[in-house]
Amino acid sequence: MGLLLQPVTSDDDFKELIECEWTAYETPYNGFKEIYCPTLGTGPNARQDSMKECRERQLADHKGDSTSHWYKVVDSDSGQIIGGAQWNIYHKNPYLNGVGHTEATWWPEGEGRKFASMGMDQWFGPRGKRMNKPHVSICFVHPAHRRRGAGSLLLNWGVQKADELDLETFIEAARPGIPLYLSHGFKEVEEYWIDPKVEEPSEEWKQLKERIPPIPWMFMWRPKQGRYEEGKTALP
Repeated sequence: MGLLLQPVTSDDDFKELIECEWTAYETPYNGFKEIYCPTLGTGPNARQDSMKECRERQLADHKGDSTSHWYKVVDSDSGQIIGGAQWNIYHKNPYLNGVGHTEATWWPEGEGRKFASMGMDQWFGPRGKRMNKPHVSICFVHPAHRRRGAGSLLLNWGVQKADELDLETFIEAARPGIPLYLSHGFKEVEEYWIDPKVEEPSEEWKQLKERIPPIPWMFMWRPKQGRYEEGKTALP
């Protein structure tokens, strides 16, 4: 079975792409998915309805962002999308005026939205300090198709593009993805946590903390052309 790396060029691709994204982030569980693309409601259609909202939002964000480049990996035998990645390529620093606040409007008003908004700010906050060049926003592979090389195909596209432009590259990595990124020349810089807190949490807030425990992620960086000398090259 072969793998094909292809640009995402149609709206129809997003349906299968986001279904793959959800499955990937549920196995193993990735808490950030519950902040950014939560399953809201308890009915039989709750997951599908929530996925539809997430898909439409991500598609709209992609179409409205000229720096966004979505790529998919397709199994050549089945035609199935088995992985995807969104690369953002900046020729200028997009955070000269800071990152700003992200309101999680996809959550209903109340404690859930407050919790998710705080988590989004904790996620995006460090970008203003460091992530002013190409970076991977999202990278995932279906759990049934891991260790076939799909992740490397998705990473190679962005790394090669960065080398063509002579730019540094950045990734916000969940722990399971760190070995893959290290193998492509990225370096661990600093670990951050998404851990929304308030002084006097309500019962609903406590339930949210149980549903979405503290989320560790690693800020990773690849220097221009991948040139790095231990003890000599300064980390960002």
